[in-house]
Amino acid sequence: MDRTRGNSVTSIKSGIANVARFRWFIFILTNVAIFTNFSVLGSFSLTIVAMIGKNNEHTTSIDAINSTVNVTITPLKSGSVHVDWSNVDKSRMLSASFWGSLAMAAFGGRICELFGPRKVVSLSLLVNGLTTLLFPVISIHSFIGAYIIRIISGICTGIVLPSSNVIVSRWAITSERTLANAVVTSGGTLANLISLPLAGILVDSSFLGGWPSVFYLFGGLNLIVAIIWFIVVYDTPEVHPYLGSEELEVILKSRSVSSGGSVAVPWGKMFTSIPIIAYLIPSFTYGWVIAVVSAQLPSFYEDILHFSHTGNGFVTSLPWLVGIGAQLIGSAVTDRIRKNSNFSLASIRKIVTVICNCSIGLVAITLLGKRRIAVVLTLAIAKGFGTLSVAGSGVNHLDIAPSFAGTLSGFSGGMLSIASLIANEAAAHIVGKNSSQQNWYQYFYISAAVNIAGVILFCLMGSGEVQSWDPASSTNRQNVKSETQNDRAKTRSNDVELSTVDC
Repeated sequence: MDRTRGNSVTSIKSGIANVARFRWFIFILTNVAIFTNFSVLGSFSLTIVAMIGKNNEHTTSIDAINSTVNVTITPLKSGSVHVDWSNVDKSRMLSASFWGSLAMAAFGGRICELFGPRKVVSLSLLVNGLTTLLFPVISIHSFIGAYIIRIISGICTGIVLPSSNVIVSRWAITSERTLANAVVTSGGTLANLISLPLAGILVDSSFLGGWPSVFYLFGGLNLIVAIIWFIVVYDTPEVHPYLGSEELEVILKSRSVSSGGSVAVPWGKMFTSIPIIAYLIPSFTYGWVIAVVSAQLPSFYEDILHFSHTGNGFVTSLPWLVGIGAQLIGSAVTDRIRKNSNFSLASIRKIVTVICNCSIGLVAITLLGKRRIAVVLTLAIAKGFGTLSVAGSGVNHLDIAPSFAGTLSGFSGGMLSIASLIANEAAAHIVGKNSSQQNWYQYFYISAAVNIAGVILFCLMGSGEVQSWDPASSTNRQNVKSETQNDRAKTRSNDVELSTVDC
C-alpha cells in the first residue's frame, strides 16, 4: 500500500516536472507578448466602427403637413466623440497596420536573429504602447496622424511575431516544436478572443469616453509587458541565469538548430527553394482569410446582421475561441502522431493544411441568408479550424529551415500583410459604399477561391525535410563533425611531431 502510494506520488511529481519546465514559461511569456501586441490590432476592427459612430449620427425626419415642417433630431450619446471618416477611410485605416508589417517583412525577422529577441521585443512593445496611448487624441484631430500611428503599430507586429519563431527555434526541443509554436502563436488568437468582446463592452460604456478606453487599456498593457519581458526573457538558453543545467543539456541535445547564435543567410538558395516558396504561398492565402475575419467581419455583422457594438464584439470573437482550442489540441495531437506513426512529416503538414481550409465555411454562409445563429456558428467553426494551419503550413519553416526561422517568419508576415492589404482594398471596392448582402457574398466567394489555391499549391510543392543549405541539415552537421575530427587529428599529429623533435 505504502509502496504503491509512493510510486503514485513519484509519478505525479514526474508529470508535473515534465510540464513545468522553464522553457515552457518562456513560451508562455512569448505568448503574452504577442497577445498584448495583437490586442491593439485585433480590437481596432470593432473599435473603428464605434469611432465613426454610424448608429449614433444625427438623423432628421421632415413631414410636410399644411406647409408646416416638423423636425425630429436624435442626439448623439452623451459624452461620445466621433471621427468624420467614410467607409473608404475606414478600409484605408484598417490597412495601415499591414503596411507597417509589410515594411518590416524583409528584415524584421533578421533583426531578431542578429540582435536577439530580448531587446528587440521589449523596445517594440514599449513603442507600441506609447503610440497606442496617443492614438485617441491624435485621431480626433488628424487622419494622417492616426494613420501613421497605425503604421507604427504594424511595424511593431512585424518585429514581435518573427521573434516568437526565433524563441521557438532556440528553446524548443524537436519533439515539442509544433506544440511550442502553437502555444507561442496562440497569443494572437487569444488577443482576438479577449480584445473583441472587451472592446465591444468598452465602446458602449462611458468609461474614459467610450472607445478611447480601448486604446488606453491595451497601450498600458504593452508598457507593462515590455518591462517584464526584458527582465525575464533571454535570447538563448545558454545565457539564461535561471535555467537549470539538466534542462539546458536536454535543449542543447534535442533542438533543431545547432547553435543559438545567428548565421549568414544564403539568400539565393533560400528564395529559389521550392519548399520555401510552398511555405510562403499559404501565408498569403491564409492572410487573406485573417483579414476577412479580423478586419471585415465586424462591418459585415453590423451592416447585414445588424448586431450592436457589444453583440458584435462577442460574436466576432467566437472564431478565435474555437481557434485557440483547435490549434493547441491539434498541435499536441500532431506532435504525438509524428512521434508514434509512420507518416512522413511532409504528409502530416499537408493533411493538417487540408483540414484547416476555411473555404467551405465562407461559401456556406452565402446560403444561410440572415439566419444570425447559423451564420455566426458557421464562421466560428470555419475560421476556428482554420487556425490549425499553425500545425500545418504555418510551422513548416521550422521543419525546413530552423536556423532562419525569424527571417522566414518575417517574410511570411510580409506575405500575410500583402494579402491583408489586397483583401481590405478588395472589400473597399467590392462592398464599397453600398454594403449590400450580394456585394458581401461576392467578396466571400473570392476569398474562398484564394484560400483553396493556397492549400492546393502547398500540397503539391511542400516538404518536411531540412534544406541542404541550412546549418541544421544532417549533411552540414556531418560536415562540421568531420571537419572538427580532422582538426583534432591534425592537432594530435602536430603534438606527436613536436614530441619526436624534443626527444
